[in-house]
Formats: sequence, structure tokens, C-alpha cells
Amino acid sequence: MQPEGPYRFTEVMGECQVGRAWAALDAQDRPLTVVVLDGPAADDSAWREAFTNAANLLHQTAGGHRYVDADFTAAQPWVSYPVEEANAATRLFQTLGMDYQSVPVGSADGGTQPSSGAPQPSWTPQPWSMTTGQPVSGAPMSGAPTSGTPMSGAPMSGAPMSPAADPAPSYDAFSETGRRIAPVPAPPKRRTWLWALLAVVLFVAGGGIGFGWGRSTAGGEAKPAPSPSLSPYEASQFSVNKAKFDGSLAVLAEPWLARMGGCASDTEVGGPKLPEDEKQHVFCRYGGLSVHFALYESGTREDAARAYRQQLAISGSALAPGLRESTRTKGGVTGVEGSYVEYAFKAGDGRPTCGIWWDRDDSVGAVYFETLCEAGVAGNWDALRDVWHRHS
Repeated sequence: MQPEGPYRFTEVMGECQVGRAWAALDAQDRPLTVVVLDGPAADDSAWREAFTNAANLLHQTAGGHRYVDADFTAAQPWVSYPVEEANAATRLFQTLGMDYQSVPVGSADGGTQPSSGAPQPSWTPQPWSMTTGQPVSGAPMSGAPTSGTPMSGAPMSGAPMSPAADPAPSYDAFSETGRRIAPVPAPPKRRTWLWALLAVVLFVAGGGIGFGWGRSTAGGEAKPAPSPSLSPYEASQFSVNKAKFDGSLAVLAEPWLARMGGCASDTEVGGPKLPEDEKQHVFCRYGGLSVHFALYESGTREDAARAYRQQLAISGSALAPGLRESTRTKGGVTGVEGSYVEYAFKAGDGRPTCGIWWDRDDSVGAVYFETLCEAGVAGNWDALRDVWHRHS
């Protein structure tokens, strides 16, 4: 059914779980794109408020989309854009965390469904309003955990990005279009006889009793077996960190385990406070980065947290030049599809903080890491992208 409004609606251009975009003509037959909130979302006050604020945010932000007219009090709230604002509908619905898809030309009755993308569960309103600028708990966690571990709001004192002994060369992990990830270089071939010799030396140095890669005889329990290519310190970090993770978070954390330090779970004394929409949260340090691993109560809660960072991506482009639009891509190490968001916001002391969010399609967990844009990475987004590329 066509929406009500001062326009003549001609066909559906695209749709998502909570609304549609229509091609329309005004009274002077000028073409417009009209984005409409409809269905159950139009009857939900939180969704109406979120739709209103998302449209206004895009309208007022540099690089956003200015609308021609809007009626946010209508039974089905709508906002109209000139046809030159080609991506307005996509960005508006993506800001709301929705999977907007184009539909075939000629679908004037709006009866089609998105042809691809995330599965379409029964409709559930996302529990946040953008009036305050925060979802239920999706805000960047720039405060320190109760243990006193410094978070991204604290000065980084020029700390290096990574403690890795063999840093990767500087490069842009994205292609010029910013939509594809550069391939991961194949690891160099290693001589297995050297590792066999090293294992013998370490066995002798350990007294030949209870020593070996990945196993401890204490209590008869096997410890995680890190890659034999790791140094003794990194192997130790791998084992210590792995004990902090399980389930979906363990999968997300795997590429990080040998490099991070100071990990603390929400279940530990002095660990990070567990947000109300999460089931588990682990905080770690990676050089000058604050790294958060979050397991959400549901896909809806994860969508809300991602959508908030997508809002920060829009409003933060002026804070951190070089910030790229959110995109769908594959992890640099795992090759698994997921959602990638670069964002920026002001820390408690007013200094810009830069962050990257990454969540894989195969879980309801996400990892995001943050640092002061200048003190942490000297305003170099490529440095953060490189970290993501090597740990995703």
C-alpha cells in the first residue's frame, strides 16, 4: 500500500525490515526519493524518534544528506530527498542498523522482500532512541574499568601501536575504493627441523619434567597449544589470554591472543562493568589501544550497538579526517564476512578518539578498539586499519 503524503508515488526503490524508499513526483512533477517508516515500526515511539533523529543527523552533518521536506508526525513518518542524493535512503536505514536492499524496478505495490542480506526474523523494535546519542549500552567504552586499567580516554604517552616483534610494513589495508581488503601475504615457509631442535633444547632447559609446548602436568589439565612459531613470551600471552575467552568471543579473540596483555573479564574483581545488553565483556590492552570483546544478548542488541557507531562515523568525520564509510567486507585473516565501521568521538577531556568496530556474521559478538586519534596514532587511520587487517 502506498504511503500518504503530498507526492505522487510511482514505485518502490528499496526496502528493509522497518521501511521503504519510494520514487515520487511533487506537485511540479519534480522527481524525489521519499523514505518512509512503515509497518510495526511506524507505531512504535522509539522507532519514530530514532527515524527522526537519524534523518536530522544526516541533514545537519557535513557529508550527510540534506532533505527537501519531512513529516515526522505522520502516521507513517517520511522524509524526501532530491534524486541527486542517491545514497540517502541507504545511509538513513543503515544508520538505524537495518539491512536496506534495492528492489526490482516496477515493484509499485511494494510487495517484494529484500533479495539478499541478513535473514528476516520476526519484527522486533530495537530498544534505543537516538535523542540522547546513545543506545542502551552501545556507547564506546572510554572510561576505565574498576581495576584502574587505562582505557581510550586516557593519554597514551605515545605508546606504540603493537608490541609485535615483527611489525608488518605500513600499507593501506583497503583498496583505493575503500570497499575491498588487501589479500593477506602468505606466511614464509619455516624449517621444521629448527623447531624440532628448539623443542629438544627447551625440554632439557626445563629439566625434562612437566615441560612441553601447550601442556602442564599440574592437575593433569592440558593448556591451549599456541603456534610453535611464537616466542616464549608470546606463547605465554596466548595461553594466559585464551583462558579469558570462550564461545563466540574465543573465535573473535583468536587472532589477538598472542599480542594483547592485561585482559580482564567482567566476571573478575576489578574487571569491566557488564553493560545491560551484553552477556560477556572482556577488556584488553594492545600497545596504545583499548580493545573490547563484547558478546550481546541478541542480534538485535548487537545491531543497536553497531548502529550507534555508524552514527558516530557520520558525526565524527570532521573530528578525524580520513574516516571511511561503514562497509561490509571480509576479515583480513579469517576471510569471514562481517560489518566494519570506523568511527570517532570526543573523549571526556575533549580530545578526539578513533575506533574501529568489527563483527562477524557467524556470531552475536563484536570486537572494537579505540585510541586517542593524535596521541595514539598521530591521526593515521592506516595504522588502525593495519591492526584490524592482521587480527580479523
